[in-house]
Amino acid sequence: MADEATVKELVRGAYDMHIHSEPDVLPRKFNDIVLAEHAIEAGMAGVVLKSHYICTADRASLINQMFPQIRAFGGLVLNNSMGGMNPLAVDVAGRLGNKVVWFPTVDAENEVKNITGENNDGKPQPYWMTIARAMREKGIAGDPVRVIVDGKVTHEAIQCMEVIAEYDMILATGHIAPEEMLPVVKAARESKVNRVIITHPEFPATYLDQDQQRALGKYDVMFERCFTQPYTKKVEWETVYDNIRKIGPNSTILSTDLGQSTAPWVEEGLGMFIGNLLDNGFTPSEIETMSHSNAGQILGQLEPATA
Repeated sequence: MADEATVKELVRGAYDMHIHSEPDVLPRKFNDIVLAEHAIEAGMAGVVLKSHYICTADRASLINQMFPQIRAFGGLVLNNSMGGMNPLAVDVAGRLGNKVVWFPTVDAENEVKNITGENNDGKPQPYWMTIARAMREKGIAGDPVRVIVDGKVTHEAIQCMEVIAEYDMILATGHIAPEEMLPVVKAARESKVNRVIITHPEFPATYLDQDQQRALGKYDVMFERCFTQPYTKKVEWETVYDNIRKIGPNSTILSTDLGQSTAPWVEEGLGMFIGNLLDNGFTPSEIETMSHSNAGQILGQLEPATA
């Protein structure tokens, strides 16, 4: 059993790049202010605020003014509520100091069969599924947001990447299909995007095998491995451990993806994640790389280590 003091020390100074807080269209366990208070109490270094439906850059700015002890970062997800693959929304977010832009999640073409119930693999459904289905029932969900058409990355997606590059934001892949990730990452690099994150490669809709991860790793991406996937039994813990061992801690970012009303607090979930890793052979140094250094560097808060 991992030493509690060691776990707390590893939570201290960590970043969590994937947190769902209120205000949001779904009930959440905490709002931005309570999140900041908890993160400060735990000694965390920074948090990224994510909503599937609204930009959070303005909220992050206010949190930073209220709580200088921690850094909050804003995010934008390119779902239909933001106009889909909408470079104008990306530009406005960039002007607000936004940090992370996710390609579509709940409105990704890859998710349509899950939302309509055609994909019924028996795995637990994500928390946002009730809202996605309610909007579809109302007839206001909009068409699936496509990033690849006829085998090519769309013009709109390229425009969004160019704006992401202009403001030096992070591109995260969201819930696009596994087979779409490599052409999207290649296009991102061609568009001069400096920082790319592969969003939760253990999530069922975006699941990547190790060969796919290795192919993407050639483009200097980071793999964001989230606590909620194994915690909610969407994937086995051992799969996460094995992916980190085989793909490597140097390309892994630990996040929680927490905020669900019945889930643990962020610092609790991150501590459970860290404790499980310690119990399964990962060293404190490796965990610090994944929870402190890699996230801090991609967020522009830490300088890359030099040889």
